[in-house]
Amino acid sequence: MSGVNRQPSAQRGARQPASLVDSQLQHFESVVEYVTRKDASGGSYALDHEYWEKRIRALEGSYELLASQRQRVTKLLEKLASEAQIALKRRTAA
Repeated sequence: MSGVNRQPSAQRGARQPASLVDSQLQHFESVVEYVTRKDASGGSYALDHEYWEKRIRALEGSYELLASQRQRVTKLLEKLASEAQIALKRRTAA
């Protein structure tokens, strides 16, 4: 018998605890807020909507989120989608 202690929670593919996700959610919220505020003020900042959506969805799949954290993720994704539509309208109007 080997001396290795194998715990089921350390298995590959296991989600991380919700307590570790708040700082990442705050970062995503800050980025999206900055870009949308900059666009509203007439400044132009290219946001790679697909990149940020992938990062948010990866976070969503990697953590056991609480209900309040899932709400934050939903709001972020909605804001990104809205901003993507606005950016598309600007590009087609130009």
